Amino acid sequence: MAGKAGKRKALEREFEELLLDVLEQDYDLAVRHGSDRIDRRKRGVAALQFEFHHDSANEAKCVVRIGGCGDFKAILPVDFASPDGMRRSAEDCEALVLYLSEHQEKARDETLSAAAAGRVRWGRREDD
Repeated sequence: MAGKAGKRKALEREFEELLLDVLEQDYDLAVRHGSDRIDRRKRGVAALQFEFHHDSANEAKCVVRIGGCGDFKAILPVDFASPDGMRRSAEDCEALVLYLSEHQEKARDETLSAAAAGRVRWGRREDD
């Protein structure tokens, strides 16, 4: 039984990495896994948290939340039957992409307003 749970966790992590890859590469969104170490010098990176609810051995619903944003969650159906099915599931994330785009644009505007008001100092990384 422990082997089945381990395989399930590995498939879940693989889907999470696929989804992060799709969001970063295909949609140019700054995202990271919620459990990854925080790079405090880098602003505007959305930390995603994942929760899985399995319907069967090969099907699940993935609930995706954005760290610090309690009013949103995206529910993505996931097909664990094959690598192609997982890839298609990760690519079917339009609602998440739209919300993340708006969320990051709003965060950038707030950061720029705070910087203009002198409440945020720009570091070397942002100046580059």
